[in-house]
Amino acid sequence: MIIPERYKDVKQSDIPKKLLEYVSKMRDTRRGLYIHGSVGSGKTHLMYAIAKIIDDKVTLGGLLVRAYNCAELLQDIRNDFHSVDSYSRKHTLESLLEFKGLLMLDDIGSEKLSDWVLETFYSIVNRRYEDCLPTVFTSNLELSELAERIGDRTVSRVVESCDVFEVSGEDRRLKKHNKIKA
Repeated sequence: MIIPERYKDVKQSDIPKKLLEYVSKMRDTRRGLYIHGSVGSGKTHLMYAIAKIIDDKVTLGGLLVRAYNCAELLQDIRNDFHSVDSYSRKHTLESLLEFKGLLMLDDIGSEKLSDWVLETFYSIVNRRYEDCLPTVFTSNLELSELAERIGDRTVSRVVESCDVFEVSGEDRRLKKHNKIKA
């Protein structure tokens, strides 16, 4: 799995003990995680820390991991549909629907909504729900807010198949921001 440059230095010690307990049982429970909190609270950081320990084959015995930012994933799927190459058309979505490892979807609920977006998320979440495959979601939204954005049917499946973990705290990016005075 490729971890973005910004998150290259994430480590297991970045993960709170309680969350690490859920992660260590993920292969057996087949439950995912819904990690939510305010902007900049560290959700994506946690997601990549989890991905790294799983990808390192320490916790889940070699479970494959794929991580996507939701807006970028939707753009990739959309680009496949518009491709003139019949092989690449629908390749991303079909590949994702057939993926049996740990799927991580960052910033769900932040994308611009359309019927196509709602159907696409439902297809992905429903397939993973039916196959009892763990998925990690991060979002700025509480589950009730996410349901208003992407629909009750989709979120109901997320709730049944995931443990919910709230991240609190200040915006870490703003906290690091250096003010320059002229």
